[in-house]
Amino acid sequence: MNHYGAQAQKHWRTYLPQRYATIEDPSSFFSTLGEQAAEQIEQRTRELAGPDQPGEGYLGKLGRLNAAKQMAEEEILPELVLIDPNAEQAADETPTGSTTPAAGPTWTPLVEDPNDPWWQRVEEEDDEDEPQTPTR
Repeated sequence: MNHYGAQAQKHWRTYLPQRYATIEDPSSFFSTLGEQAAEQIEQRTRELAGPDQPGEGYLGKLGRLNAAKQMAEEEILPELVLIDPNAEQAADETPTGSTTPAAGPTWTPLVEDPNDPWWQRVEEEDDEDEPQTPTR
C-alpha cells in the first residue's frame, strides 16, 4: 500500500467510520485506492507542469514540478482520499430534487443590467417599499 492508500485508510477509519465499516477487505481496497490516486496525481501533475521552459535551470524546473504536484494533490486528494465527512452527511440529508435555492443568488451582480432578473426583483421590492403619494 502506498502513502496515499495509508493516508486514506487512516482518514476513513477516523472520520468516516460507517463507510469504513462497509469495506470487506480494507487492505486491498485502500491499496487500489492509493494506486488510483497516485496515477491521477501523476497525470494531473504532468498536465499542470507543462513542457520544459527554454533556459530553465535546475531549481526553476524543480520548483515548477513541485508546485504542479502540490496543485494536483490539492485537486485529487479531497475527491478520492480525504473525503469531507460533512459533505457526505449533507449529501445524505439533502432531499432529492433541485439543490439550488428558489430565492435565487445571495450575491449582488457587479454590473447593473436592468434586464437582469435580479435587478428587476430589486426594483419591484423598492417600488413596494416606497410610500404612495396621493394624487389629486
